[in-house]
Amino acid sequence: MNKLILVKPSENYISEIISYRDELRIYDTHAHGDNGLYEWENDISAWVKNCRDMECLETLPSRDLVEADTFMLMHEGESQILGMINLRKSLKEGYLSEHGGHIGYGVRPTMRRKGYATAMLKLCLKEAKKIGLDKVLVCCDLDNVGSRAVIKACGGVFERLAITGSEVDERYWIQLNDKPVTVQPKEEIASNRNYLEEYYATRKEDERFTPRHGLVEFLTTMRYIEQYLSPGVRIIEIGAGTGRYSRTLADMGYKVDAVELISSNIDEFRKKITHEQDISITQANACDLTMFRDNCFDITLLLGPLYHLYTNEDKTQALSEALRVTKPGGIVFAAYCLSDASIVVGGFGRGRFNVKEFVEKGIINPNTFDTSSCPELIFELVRKEDIDKLMAPFAVERLHYVGTDMMTHWIRESVDTMDDETYALFLRYHFAVCERADMVGASHHSLDVFRKN
Repeated sequence: MNKLILVKPSENYISEIISYRDELRIYDTHAHGDNGLYEWENDISAWVKNCRDMECLETLPSRDLVEADTFMLMHEGESQILGMINLRKSLKEGYLSEHGGHIGYGVRPTMRRKGYATAMLKLCLKEAKKIGLDKVLVCCDLDNVGSRAVIKACGGVFERLAITGSEVDERYWIQLNDKPVTVQPKEEIASNRNYLEEYYATRKEDERFTPRHGLVEFLTTMRYIEQYLSPGVRIIEIGAGTGRYSRTLADMGYKVDAVELISSNIDEFRKKITHEQDISITQANACDLTMFRDNCFDITLLLGPLYHLYTNEDKTQALSEALRVTKPGGIVFAAYCLSDASIVVGGFGRGRFNVKEFVEKGIINPNTFDTSSCPELIFELVRKEDIDKLMAPFAVERLHYVGTDMMTHWIRESVDTMDDETYALFLRYHFAVCERADMVGASHHSLDVFRKN
């Protein structure tokens, strides 16, 4: 078979470029390294010209872009495109320098797992060296096992994780000369209502997600939300707190209606909203959403209120309201605090409360270790069987039941001190087991995801 070469796009390959693009669509797979080929559906010649324009500073379509070369992988003397790869000649501060990197690449679906990605990246590294780069940054998604293997096979040395909102990428540097690769660490950055007002007034809710052990819950929840996002969906977050989820979704281009009860949370939320974020905030109770019409929203987030509702009547009312404002076929995400992890870790382990005292007061059942709560204790703790009973009357289809932090809090000190590579490995493990029925009861927080019939 003829040797592999990199070829720049030209008018001579129009039909093959169309074939490459169409195969990506047939396999419903995302394209990488092709300079936005999907955006040029009706004019491939214009895409070829755009590739040429991107090569020089003088012809860049926008000053927000950087110079880049796009190549197609082929066998010499043959016309079939096996993959495409994009080499950025510099990194502009922002997304490109954090997540994009110098090189992006993709392989034709029917040609994957044949070694073409590794061969293509090695050829592109030679091109990078020709233009004077001494090392290149290559990033891959946390879940992309194949891409990680390709990067490492080409000499990639793990630097750290890049985390922006819910996006998590692994960063690797590949040295193009004989110098050893060095990586720089990055610093990571009276009534029920009265009890809650007092509680949240002394807390910075966003800071709960700042430590690495806390970030796991956020990343897991966003991971499931993103499965059901599509252009134009309407989203409501009930019990939005200081807006971490709402703001992340708004940054992704979605309009969000946020509902929050606690005044101090709303004040903090408003301070954090930027002009680019399309968010409206309404102060209201999750049990009364009469300001919203029936069947309005495609996605409904109920990620906090059930932590602070202590009777089945109130919980049922909150779930009923969440379902009422959700369109038929819409998706609801309901979060809970689980009891067993709290008893073991918070009680027996860390001594945040006295288990014996709670048993004597009737808060913890001495035989079954079921729990009951009240506004003074702030949090309502449940088990999955309680959630199942609560949901039984509703016309819904459960899609996922997830432990959003699983064993993370049990080993929080270890998680917080992990290096980036170990933390990435831990996240992959967590994502792999977070729906396992034999393990999810160990989680501090759970997420019930269901579709409205």
